[in-house]
Amino acid sequence: MTTRSADFCPYCGTELAHRKIDGRDRQYCESCERVVWRNPVPTAGVAVVSDAGVLLTRRAIEPGVGDWAVPGGHLELDESPAAAAVRELREETGVRVAPEDVTLLDTFAADGAGGKRIVSVGFAVRREDTTGDPEPRSEVSEVRWFTPESFAETDAAFLPPHRERFERAWKWFGRE
Repeated sequence: MTTRSADFCPYCGTELAHRKIDGRDRQYCESCERVVWRNPVPTAGVAVVSDAGVLLTRRAIEPGVGDWAVPGGHLELDESPAAAAVRELREETGVRVAPEDVTLLDTFAADGAGGKRIVSVGFAVRREDTTGDPEPRSEVSEVRWFTPESFAETDAAFLPPHRERFERAWKWFGRE
């Protein structure tokens, strides 16, 4: 299995061929006689919602340096999506919440940097169910509360497709 398109078999190093398997063009190692599956990378994020808006982070690293996003990132090997989402929230903003206190909000699939495909699981939580004052931490240059209206008044951009998660979180908590 690979997360990006490969030229060579990750098992034996042979140059990969292509075969139609299950109606799809698949990378195939003729030496190993196996499909080299390409699978998306799981990520998770959590939108913290208050009367002031949804907490967003301004990215300080690629992909999307300078773009705004709901806090989130890659799952570690031993984490559930909820555990990863709350860990990323803490690492990026200092805000804390227990995994059992977040609610499933959405999922999306998107193309990431360098040909990587991601599948993201989104959660939401009310600000009053969290602790800690938001501040920019690892991988983040700024944190701010935005409503859809206040974001529209800026010249800022979202890391795609975070706009949809942001708007969904705002609406989910009945703040239209």
